[in-house]
Amino acid sequence: VPSIPARHLAIARLQVGRSQSDVARELGVSQSVIIRLAARHRTTGSVGDRPRSGAPLVMDRNDDQYLRTYALRHRYATATQLQACLREVRGTRVSRQTIRNQLHRFAQDHVTWTMQQWSTVLFTDECRVTLHRNDGHQRLELNGSTIRLSGKLRASLLLVIRQDG
Repeated sequence: VPSIPARHLAIARLQVGRSQSDVARELGVSQSVIIRLAARHRTTGSVGDRPRSGAPLVMDRNDDQYLRTYALRHRYATATQLQACLREVRGTRVSRQTIRNQLHRFAQDHVTWTMQQWSTVLFTDECRVTLHRNDGHQRLELNGSTIRLSGKLRASLLLVIRQDG
């Protein structure tokens, strides 16, 4: 099924006289998809999906935001702990699987982020930071892990350290 913008494009192409087979080929879908889309547009005036049956969403946007924030602040919390917290604080009763699904969806939304998108995120953590210059190279030691610094990361980190004191 084509995306909503592709559906609008298909209808526009059909309205200017393009054949259903040409539009289907252009969008990479079967001709029957275009036939059904055109019929739906004729009867409803819309290209959107029809309402579907199924259970209503249990979590609203605020519940979802609270869950993400709490999970990020308490990285080692289990789904059971997150479930109890959401119930206690927000009054929302959900299954552990719903908790997992929501967090998985959040992770999937961010897995394809570019470096530019991640550059707008402020990562904070309480940890000891030490710079070593034994061999002329700068290294960052965070809680026992050592990272060699170079380029923009080095400049940014040094700026943060200098501002922090």
